[in-house]
Amino acid sequence: MRLSIVFVLSVLGCLLLCQEGSCSTTTTTATTTTDSSATTTTASSATTTTTASSASTTTTASSSSSSSAAARRRRRARRRRLARERQRRERRRQRRTQRLRQQLENQRRQINQLRG
Repeated sequence: MRLSIVFVLSVLGCLLLCQEGSCSTTTTTATTTTDSSATTTTASSATTTTTASSASTTTTASSSSSSSAAARRRRRARRRRLARERQRRERRRQRRTQRLRQQLENQRRQINQLRG
């Protein structure tokens, strides 16, 4: 009986420590973006360490929330990368259109000069 009470109190103590922030939680995110070559590398790792082995539900909940947060970060980074690529393609298309208009204008001017 005493052993079960001590066990329950130790589990509650560990849970209380985790709520106060004494549990070791480390989240590392590295993002590298190179604008000129259109290469984006995103690496995310989340590590959650809990001191008590009996608090497995807390560890599972925090790791699932950190993995969903990592998934949200990856989706957001992918949306940003795709948006940058769309903007880059659009700028390239506009430059090409402008260059073709200039060439057409120059050819018309040359034709008009030759006609006199």
